[in-house]
Amino acid sequence: ELPFDFKLDDSMAMQPQMRLSAFPKVVVGARVSKKGDAAPQPGDLEGLSAPVAVGSSGLKIEIAQVVGAK
Repeated sequence: ELPFDFKLDDSMAMQPQMRLSAFPKVVVGARVSKKGDAAPQPGDLEGLSAPVAVGSSGLKIEIAQVVGAK
């Protein structure tokens, strides 16, 4: 259900050595998969934030791009 409240922190790092707190700014992305796959597929919908400081709050991501669209 959207909008979705979330908090990103070091516990969510995909690799332990790549902690979010190690970076001054990050880009946050969201994707809606038509098939439910983790990997992006043509036709999925996605959106990316501008670079934001780690610890920022109130971030809004518009999911308005189609994966694979030119």
